[in-house]
Amino acid sequence: MLGLHHRLALAGVAIATAIAVPAAALASGSGSPSGKPAPAKASAARASKSAAASQLSALAASAGISVSRLQAGLAAMKRAGGNTAAGIAAFAASTGVSQATAQRVVYAAAGK
Repeated sequence: MLGLHHRLALAGVAIATAIAVPAAALASGSGSPSGKPAPAKASAARASKSAAASQLSALAASAGISVSRLQAGLAAMKRAGGNTAAGIAAFAASTGVSQATAQRVVYAAAGK
């Protein structure tokens, strides 16, 4: 019987600790997240957007078109089925580039 009482007492202490520790942490307020993104995450997001914009710019320049025309062509490609023959034809028609250039740009945008 003594073993059972000992285990019940330990379980009670463990439960009380499990309840008290989070409550104390919430009440203290220190160390709690502020809801703002960490500067490292924000700067990583900016760097990612900057890299994507420069890649888009380079891709547009390699095709001899503007970034806005490239984006319109990619949208037309997506509507036509994506990285397919119809998508490449839609990209070429939308941007005014040759079929070969359209294929190269579509494959580069698709990561192939």
